Amino acid sequence: TWGFEVVGLQHAAALRQRLAPVRHPVALFGGGHVGRALARVLAPLPFALAWIDSRDGVFPADPPGGAVCEHSDPVQMAVPGLVPGSRVLIMSFSHAEDLDVLAACLRRQRERGDLPFIGLIGSRTKWATFSARLRERGFTQPELAHVTCPIGVPGIHGKEPEVVALAVAAQLLQTLPPAPRMAQERMPVSG
Repeated sequence: TWGFEVVGLQHAAALRQRLAPVRHPVALFGGGHVGRALARVLAPLPFALAWIDSRDGVFPADPPGGAVCEHSDPVQMAVPGLVPGSRVLIMSFSHAEDLDVLAACLRRQRERGDLPFIGLIGSRTKWATFSARLRERGFTQPELAHVTCPIGVPGIHGKEPEVVALAVAAQLLQTLPPAPRMAQERMPVSG
């Protein structure tokens, strides 16, 4: 059934919130070339970006799409404070930093299980090295299976930051639940 409701100025904030698009949290660790390209690609998409780096002066003065930039040193200390349900992307300037962030994400996943996607930029060789080091730190194979490395939709070739960013954004979109369909009554068409 359809109905009408009187809406006044006192309802404006609640109405804005009801009509705002759903934004899914993404935590991006790394402000380098790929991180910058990815922040630009994610800006118009249904994601709320927390952009984290350990270096000073990395972020643009006007971050795209309302990204919230955070300086964290050491960078892995930002992991416990991530919004529950965050999809995590790890692509810092250093393998050591990537490993520390990844270990912190796996610890959080072990404790809370609230990170639906943990992605690490790199090759299969990088992942083989990282997974061996993580097993030495006490992580199990089922825990390591929660990590996606390399990241990005398979079959997209190219190492340019924009190409990698598009492939990663497409993969993140695949992790989202289907959008609810609005019930639409169809009017009969007479001819």
